[in-house]
Amino acid sequence: MEALLFFLTFLPFIIFFSGMSGVVLWHKNLVLIIVALEISFISSNVGFILSSLYLDDILGYVFSLTSLTLAGAEVSVGLALAIVVFRKFDNIYIKDLQNLKG
Repeated sequence: MEALLFFLTFLPFIIFFSGMSGVVLWHKNLVLIIVALEISFISSNVGFILSSLYLDDILGYVFSLTSLTLAGAEVSVGLALAIVVFRKFDNIYIKDLQNLKG
């Protein structure tokens, strides 16, 4: 039982660092950065749900649902920006965002 609790305690950290490593590895492509950031948001939701299970409280589920709603709004705005960049430059690379100034 202690091994399972240890694993569940570090599961959000493992998911978060895998998402952040995705941001570092795919730093040139906008869509892959958005996906890696969503993985990081999922880690916070896993943490909320696990704490809610551990404390036998419903607030973790409420925070998780709120966080998923905000993450969905963030992804829709990010993908809209990615579509604008793709229509202007025919690719989705971060270096092309410098050309959008002024």
